[in-house]
Amino acid sequence: MSGPPETSPGAVPGQPTAPADPRFHPNGSAGMYGTPGAAAGPYPAPPGGFGIPAPYQRPEVRAKVWPPRKREWVTAAVVIGALAVIGAALAPLWVQLAPRLAFRVDQPGRALPVLPEAEEYIGADGQFVFITLIVGVAAGIACWLVRRSRGPLVLLALAVGGLLGAVITWRLGMRIGTGYQPADLQQVGKIIYQPLTLRATSALVVEPVAAVLVYLLGVGFTARNDLGQDVASSGSG
Repeated sequence: MSGPPETSPGAVPGQPTAPADPRFHPNGSAGMYGTPGAAAGPYPAPPGGFGIPAPYQRPEVRAKVWPPRKREWVTAAVVIGALAVIGAALAPLWVQLAPRLAFRVDQPGRALPVLPEAEEYIGADGQFVFITLIVGVAAGIACWLVRRSRGPLVLLALAVGGLLGAVITWRLGMRIGTGYQPADLQQVGKIIYQPLTLRATSALVVEPVAAVLVYLLGVGFTARNDLGQDVASSGSG
């Protein structure tokens, strides 16, 4: 003859209760839900049992790229100064390479084009774009190779320095390539050249845009948040 049905622990006498689940053993014995050392409850205990906190893991500290460090300010100043000096050095080169329309004085006060070709009018612009493009690409590569100073400040310096250098090349080149003088128009048969000028002033942005794009291309292929600055610092230290 069987005894009374098992009831759940803590049941109130006289109240209907569900029969106890034989698979659960609150005393911690083996079973589907019983884990040695586990507290009573309808859920399995996690590995190591209840009441044992998970080991603390310190969150990864990301290197700050702003505000810039002193070496970044120094590099930015050097970049702007160097691009300005290079711009001044490129002015005589632009004067020598830029084709200019030649005229022959046929009578005092009047000159006629020697070769009236349209490409002569845009040749100076093309040479200016070519020269400044090379400088911009080279500046972007050089600044990216300086790992310890990578960051937004150097990128800004490339934009400012590139535009400053292009403007210096333009203005100084026009001062050097002044062309003919009024007295030259009095010498019949003399070949004179028109003053050097930049017709498309939008070419001034070629150098800074090229430098910035090359630098951003390097940023795009870098997986580190600090752009590799810490690698350079640990390697030098």
